[in-house]
Amino acid sequence: MSRHPRCSRIRLALCVATGAVLAAGSAPGQSAAPTRTARAAHTMVELITAGDALGRGALVAGVRFRLDPGWHLYWLNPGDSGNPPTVRWQLPEGWSAGDFEWPVPERIPLGPLVNYGYHGDVVLPVRLTPPASREGPATVGASLKWLVCQEVCVPGQARLALALAPTGASGSVWVPVADPDRAQVGAWRAAIDGARRRVPRPAPAAWRVTAVSRGDAFVVTLVLDRPAPSRVVFFPLEVGQVNDSAPQEVSSTGHELRITVRKSDLLTAPPGTLRGVVAFSGDEGYVVAARVQAPEAPG
Repeated sequence: MSRHPRCSRIRLALCVATGAVLAAGSAPGQSAAPTRTARAAHTMVELITAGDALGRGALVAGVRFRLDPGWHLYWLNPGDSGNPPTVRWQLPEGWSAGDFEWPVPERIPLGPLVNYGYHGDVVLPVRLTPPASREGPATVGASLKWLVCQEVCVPGQARLALALAPTGASGSVWVPVADPDRAQVGAWRAAIDGARRRVPRPAPAAWRVTAVSRGDAFVVTLVLDRPAPSRVVFFPLEVGQVNDSAPQEVSSTGHELRITVRKSDLLTAPPGTLRGVVAFSGDEGYVVAARVQAPEAPG
């Protein structure tokens, strides 16, 4: 669901400019016929597929953004400002689509702000599930809206479509109908697989994760099944719980990892559960969740 940027910690001029371009981007005008690729301000966007089935009839596709140097796109939680990409699928009867799979993002400083997002070549994978009966080609469509920022923010929108046909003995593998698209499936698969390797995994069951509310900070402690790394970033999954622009304190001893993050100045009461992505170096990320505990009383 689209959100307006939060203005409490943003320079007024930047906030007004961002709100203006968002309003412009929400105006009607997507009358052009959908294509597989589209060019918008500072962005090339395309609909791609890995071509392979994932089991139980599902296949993997991806929305690919190629951003101009210096411009960034937003993560699921955009941080201090911004909006993540949204999609509305136009699918044949009997098809369904999952949510975007979000790779581990970057912390992106912008003046006094810190946003969470991506630069460069960005792929957001998604699972598509066709019906059990696979007869004839099918066209998958996607209506996209997004926001890219550098010093200013610019909205983009596009209508994309990709024609697919079942192949193989079981008809469970879907490939593009057009020969030029089919020739690119190998490269598309590499791009999608690379993005999916960076999608955070659930934290291993052997890990112990706790969170304590302590003054103006949350202290997240993880006891791992391996030596704790020293380079770690915590990305909150919920908006308005963590002060995104504040530095994070990380300490590690043996298998124990401790991350201290400042509370958001918008937070009026500690949340019941603190959820986030703990990202190690090399784009290795894990989804963690812990009930927020009050600090222990002095003995």
